[in-house]
Amino acid sequence: MNSDISYDPVSVLDEKEAVGVTAKIFKDIRETMNIPLITSIWRGLAEIDDSLKKIWTIAKPIYETQNPEKKLKEIIEEIKVPLLPTLTDDELSKCRLTHKDWDDILVIIKAYNRSNGMNMVVLHSIIKQNFPSCSKIPKNNKNKIIWPTLQKLQKKEEIKPKIWQLVCNVNGICAPNGKNSHVATLWRHLAYWPFFLEIMYKKLSKLSEERVLQSLLFKTQKYLHDKGLLIEAKVYFKNDISSKAYSVIKSYVYEKDKVIRMVVIGFIMQKWIEKQKFLYLNN
Repeated sequence: MNSDISYDPVSVLDEKEAVGVTAKIFKDIRETMNIPLITSIWRGLAEIDDSLKKIWTIAKPIYETQNPEKKLKEIIEEIKVPLLPTLTDDELSKCRLTHKDWDDILVIIKAYNRSNGMNMVVLHSIIKQNFPSCSKIPKNNKNKIIWPTLQKLQKKEEIKPKIWQLVCNVNGICAPNGKNSHVATLWRHLAYWPFFLEIMYKKLSKLSEERVLQSLLFKTQKYLHDKGLLIEAKVYFKNDISSKAYSVIKSYVYEKDKVIRMVVIGFIMQKWIEKQKFLYLNN
């Protein structure tokens, strides 16, 4: 078996259950990154000593000053995300998704793409450049994104077994241990729409069988290494985070089957939905 991420995104601390300092940091992360949710990397770090506070102290100035959003856009443009085939007549005849369903699915995917994507860019730069400090650089001016209310993230026990199997199936594409891999939170959030999971499993599996997806993961990994975010300030401070936290972050950003996989797949799905606006007309 390949190495999976060391924490389980399904069982780590739920964002809504955070209290005290952790809840305050989660709020700061959402506001700084302009996102409506906390993805699993931060929730996982919250369970490793005081790693959440230490890593966020390092990362926050980078999110604020180094424009990771621009670097993420650059990466997605460079790898040339493909457009999945449109729905077949048979698939279209079985589609029961409403206009609101498609809108809800798209906003969830966009939220994870922004969060996962910027985490990928910033945390990769932190590991590669040995924890740089850029606190003296002025902050970027950002326009606040007004996110609509997202569907509640369901716990595993709230999802029907048959649908959970769909979640595991699509999560297994290019994952470290296939269908037995830890489930990325995005798929759990999309469990409200089993038809969408079925369609994505079918279309993404074909992309994987043709080795297109693997090529995209490799290109993203290489681009991050060769042309990733380069912190302008060269002031370094002592790395006193735990070896476990360091290992979690390094695996998360360096290996193709962790956050890189979810960023690439997420943007493939986003592009596909945005090109399928005609589907709304049937509902």
